[in-house]
Amino acid sequence: MKLILLTVFIWGSILVSQAVPVMFKPQPHKIEKTKGSQWFTDTLFSKSFGENRLLTIYLPKGYKTKHTYPVIYMTDGQLLVESYVRSIDSLIDKEIIPEIVLIGVHSDETLIPSMGLEYRNFEYIKNLYGGKDALNLRFDKHFQFFTSEVFEYVEKNFSVSSKKEDRTFYGISNGSDFGVTVAQDKPDLIANYILCSIVSGSKEAFSWTKDNCPRFFLATGDQEDEMVQDEAKRLGAYLAKISVPFQLEFYHGGHERKKWEKQFIATLPKVYGKKL
Repeated sequence: MKLILLTVFIWGSILVSQAVPVMFKPQPHKIEKTKGSQWFTDTLFSKSFGENRLLTIYLPKGYKTKHTYPVIYMTDGQLLVESYVRSIDSLIDKEIIPEIVLIGVHSDETLIPSMGLEYRNFEYIKNLYGGKDALNLRFDKHFQFFTSEVFEYVEKNFSVSSKKEDRTFYGISNGSDFGVTVAQDKPDLIANYILCSIVSGSKEAFSWTKDNCPRFFLATGDQEDEMVQDEAKRLGAYLAKISVPFQLEFYHGGHERKKWEKQFIATLPKVYGKKL
């Protein structure tokens, strides 16, 4: 019960419900020829959900279809706002990081009135309530959508690398919980995980080895709920046990969007620069 209450309070207090998009099979966004970076919303019809899902996409300045870019896949893609774009542009302009493509996969913030939860909670947390009812099956649908449909669509329509070492995952709050599960169930899919404020992590025992474990860049606030801080420590302890280098930072603050954004931007040079 503590997990559910914490999840609802943390996220429900800062996000607003959004309307479900009208269902149709859209055409891919037309890439513009521009000297500046591009930042736009795209629509992808999900076979798993049988509905449209939204993507917010960042393309670097001078984006070229003949060039292959490293790519970041982000949960809660609706949070990919202009301040992110300005900061990423600055890092690229200063040659601190390479040119990258960022794919923000929107979450479904539609409220379930009878439960006080959002569909997002069930899509990010594996077996949240237990059982195989329609709500709990949303996790399986979202897992298939994110790790298969989104990757296939992005690699077909944008010039991004399909190599594990060129893929990075970025998640916050329950989006970080989802990241832990993706890393656990598909360790060969993504090389780097930037995870801020893991709430519940994985209910299953960690099973990575030194040979197949991704790189983790973990962060949580020193004013977070104790449970949230403990999840980051628990994952860090396991990584230390199997002798895998990792980053764990405690920033000053709590469960805050701007703190996550700042942490993400500060971590990018470490992902694309020197090894841990």
